[in-house]
Amino acid sequence: MKDMQTSFTCQEYGDSAVLINIENDDYEVRWLTVQLLGDAMREKTSLGIIDVVASFQSVFISFDALVINHSQVFEIVKDELQSDLTPRVPNHFKIPIVYGDVFGPHINQVAEICGISVDDVIEIHSGQDWAIRFVGSPIGAPFLDGPKFPVSVPRLTTPVTRMEPGSVAVSGLQSIIYNAPSPGGWQVVGRTPVKLFDLETNPNVPYRAGDRIRFIPILPSDWDNWNKYFHQVKL
Repeated sequence: MKDMQTSFTCQEYGDSAVLINIENDDYEVRWLTVQLLGDAMREKTSLGIIDVVASFQSVFISFDALVINHSQVFEIVKDELQSDLTPRVPNHFKIPIVYGDVFGPHINQVAEICGISVDDVIEIHSGQDWAIRFVGSPIGAPFLDGPKFPVSVPRLTTPVTRMEPGSVAVSGLQSIIYNAPSPGGWQVVGRTPVKLFDLETNPNVPYRAGDRIRFIPILPSDWDNWNKYFHQVKL
C-alpha cells in the first residue's frame, strides 16, 4: 500500500473505536486501500482489536480499551499503510437470476427511467462481472459495482416493507442482493433462487469484498433446478 500515494485521517469514536478515512483522488485506490487495511486489522485481535468494518473509503475499528488505546491503534494503522500488503486473488461466482414479472417488479420502471428496453436492462445487468465493494446489511448483502446504466437509477419513492429473499435490486449505478426478508428502497429487477446466507457456516457467506459476481439469466421454469446453496454455483 505504501506505493499507492495515499494519505489518511484518524478520528476517535468514543473511548473504544476509531474511524480511518483514506484520501486519494483515485476511487479504486481508495477502495483497495480500505479493504487491505481492513483485512490487516482483522488479524490484530491479539493486540486488542475487536471488530473492523471496511466500506468504500473508511475503516471503522473498535478495540478493547483495557488492552490498547486510540494512539496505539493509530500507530498500527500507520504501520500497515506503509507496509507491502498484496491484494488477494478474487473469487468469481455466477448467480442465476429470473428477471422481471413477480421476480423483478421494478424492471419496467428502471427501463423507463434509463430510456431503454427491458431486454437492454437485462443485457447490461448480466453482461459483465460486478465487483463486491463491501458486505453489509441486511445480513451479508453484497454491495456491487459493475456495468453502468445510462443514468443513475433513483431509489423507490415509497420503500418496500418486505423484500423477498434473493431479490436483486439496483440504485444509483450499483446493485445489491437482499439475503433475507427486510425493508428496502432499491428497485428490484430480479430474484435469485440461490441461498446466499447460511447461519450454520463460518463465514455466513462465501464471498468477500473484492470478489466478482456474474448474473446468469434463467427462466422461471428453471427456478427449482437452481434452488441450492450458493457455494454450489461458484465458478
